[in-house]
Amino acid sequence: MSHSVEIPPLLSHLPRHSGFSSCLVLFPNPRECGIVSSLRHLRWCLPLIFIGPSILANCLDITIPIALYEMAAEVVGRWSDPIILSNVAVHITLLPNGKVLHWGRRVNPKAPPRNANELTDMDSLNETWTRAFVWDPVGRGTIPTANAPLGVDGQTINIFCAGHAFQADGTLFIAGGHIIQDGHGIDASCTYSYKTNTFITRPRMNLGRWYPSVVTMPDGRLLVTSGSFNGGYEINNISQVWDPVANAWSEVADPRSQVADAGRILDLYPRIHLTPQGRCIMVGPQARTVWFDLKDPTTGADIQTLVKDQAVLGRWTDANLERDAMFRDYCPSVVYEPGKIMYIGGGLGGNDSGAPVNDVEYLDISSGNPQWTKSPATNMIHRRRHFNATILPDGSVFVNGGSQGAGFSNHNDPMKIAELWNPATKTFTEMAPEMFSRCYHGTALLLPDGTVISAGSGEYGGCGPSENHLEAQIFEPPYLSKGGAPRPEILTFPEEISYVNPFTITILAANKDVDKVTWIRLGSVTHCRNMTQSFMRLNFTQEGTTLTITAPENSSISPPGHYLLFAVDTRGVPSIGKIIRISNEGRPAAAPAGPPPIPSMFAKIAAAITTPAPRTAQPTLSEQAEQLRISQNRPYVVVAVTPACPYGLGPCWGGAYDALSRISDVEVVSPVPNQSDSLAFVYIKRDKMGKPCVLLPDVEKWRKELSETVNASYEMRGIEVTLKGKATLKGPVAHHEGLKFTVKQQNTGGNELVVRLAPFEQKSQLKWDVETQALKIVTDAERSAYGKLMDRVTRVRGDGGLDVQLSGTLQKQSDPAGGFAIDVREFQVLGGSYIPWF
Repeated sequence: MSHSVEIPPLLSHLPRHSGFSSCLVLFPNPRECGIVSSLRHLRWCLPLIFIGPSILANCLDITIPIALYEMAAEVVGRWSDPIILSNVAVHITLLPNGKVLHWGRRVNPKAPPRNANELTDMDSLNETWTRAFVWDPVGRGTIPTANAPLGVDGQTINIFCAGHAFQADGTLFIAGGHIIQDGHGIDASCTYSYKTNTFITRPRMNLGRWYPSVVTMPDGRLLVTSGSFNGGYEINNISQVWDPVANAWSEVADPRSQVADAGRILDLYPRIHLTPQGRCIMVGPQARTVWFDLKDPTTGADIQTLVKDQAVLGRWTDANLERDAMFRDYCPSVVYEPGKIMYIGGGLGGNDSGAPVNDVEYLDISSGNPQWTKSPATNMIHRRRHFNATILPDGSVFVNGGSQGAGFSNHNDPMKIAELWNPATKTFTEMAPEMFSRCYHGTALLLPDGTVISAGSGEYGGCGPSENHLEAQIFEPPYLSKGGAPRPEILTFPEEISYVNPFTITILAANKDVDKVTWIRLGSVTHCRNMTQSFMRLNFTQEGTTLTITAPENSSISPPGHYLLFAVDTRGVPSIGKIIRISNEGRPAAAPAGPPPIPSMFAKIAAAITTPAPRTAQPTLSEQAEQLRISQNRPYVVVAVTPACPYGLGPCWGGAYDALSRISDVEVVSPVPNQSDSLAFVYIKRDKMGKPCVLLPDVEKWRKELSETVNASYEMRGIEVTLKGKATLKGPVAHHEGLKFTVKQQNTGGNELVVRLAPFEQKSQLKWDVETQALKIVTDAERSAYGKLMDRVTRVRGDGGLDVQLSGTLQKQSDPAGGFAIDVREFQVLGGSYIPWF
């Protein structure tokens, strides 16, 4: 039960912020509003909130459990007063100096719409520059970066929707970004130095990347995977390795050349993690788990394959593991202990509601027989997507933000109640609710003092200026409100350590009960992804105020770079974290040469392509699609697929490709869809004689099989087939009942299949307009195709009919006679008797 009430003028806090002429309104105690604690929820609707001349929100409509509001901070934690950042913190990083780097999409996130049909100033969404800022969690001041990131041509670039992770020296490496429109990634890369507060331009990548992932490898190089380019029409499936020492890129093997079952197309921001074995493991968004090895485990040398006389690195292999919850995007995956991963929530279609799920799946790759597991008892309490999961110093995981409603990012149904995961029981507990919604582009980051800053949300995904949040809040976990002994305090510590070797720290004399020492990599967060977040406990001994700690064993468990070191007492209360760098064991300037490269299965394809990719040895997905079309030499089936992702099927393609590949009648899927019309192209399975196993697909069966993999993240709108056959009238010319179409089924001894033909109407349309999120209008040529075919058949003398090739939307008839109908979109008259393709 919910109640809407007006807030009386009983304001307990009127915090003022320097430089602003007015204040933010905070919530009074609910009892002052006359609401009794027996009510499950309370909904506040606040008056306008002004900061200077700008309206931040028309209404904060919040539903929270009263019990949470009344609980003590030592049970549910507490949130700070709002902090106003200088931009929507879509990207946020804790720097080695303890400060926070952040940037958003555009300079003015509150830009009003220019016309009534827009939610915001659409032109400014595609700015070609970046304004980044550095915020000090201690002094709460903000300064801009000393310069803006530039491309190799000296022009400014927008690093919105880039991927980023730390290099061994503490500089932040940034790959890709945004240009022209959503889905169109740039090929630029750069680094940010916290020492000089500057961006440094780095060499271009092979192709653009919008939504790539970046992982720091054990030897200090970085793996960059996925991202879309070419206006969002194509995924960059050719990953790269960045070498900070050589200041150069190396190409990585395309997983489609190595992974079974027609290969893998990488999804946006793939959930990929480093494991204690030095391997990378990709656990999502697709259900199937995949390994990536950069080095040979026996020799330690780079794995190399020869393509067009160029060595490409690495090897992808199927892990033969699959998550039960299937395709789940816009959610975090967390390495909560070395070799242990949890995949949390996300996706759409939970319990057939179209909403995200609360499922949590676990994988322990250190076990002898790793398997994904899940249980209702260890799920989150609330469904959510577009949320964050942050490892805390005590090993618990703080989950906050997200949308709980149906749709891509439902700003009307945010989840403001946070949750805390207990590693001992694998269960979640509700925490205090935050004030602002944190949906699409919300971020959360662990700070050195053990708190978490929650920021961002908005910019864009269908939200207006009021949903673009400059406001941030800081969450104080329950451990910071526990009474008793003083909080642990680290007095002395080394700024740099090396692997395996012990090191010492000193603590306050009052801190007698240190229970554990924990080690957390500095966070770098965007789009639910803290790309190199990791946690481990370090072994130690204590003598009085001195702790002797064993450093991480190797760089596979703890890649080189900067970490937060915490001393945690028996109550679970952590010290303020100290930032320490662990060295990369003196990696040589160049990687080992490795064995002689061997030709890959793509070598022939690459050699046959007349127009090579701009800067890749291996063929791009578009080139592979063209090679597939030539090799198949038969018509494809067109499958109309709409992603919940608003950016179209081109960039949001990996999950759909995987699901279409799993359909039982499908032999192979073209690796590139049609972004303009939101169409995919598949080829039907054939028997040993090369004949199609099915001539006319069962639309409902295909729709069901697709949804079993992607749930509600994609919708199959329909199917178009192209067939050769004979068109004839149904009945005599003077009294015919339309057209019928006869196809010989070559795989069934020449039996004939008869389908009804029908006009192509608006309801037959499969082409989808990404901009308007609606079906495209049928053209005059499409609408008139059936009538023209009727005219041609009518003019044919005798009952032999007309040999034609036609394409149209396949309909499964619901009348008692059953069968199929084809809404004719286009046709071509064939000379003489038709010859089936198969």
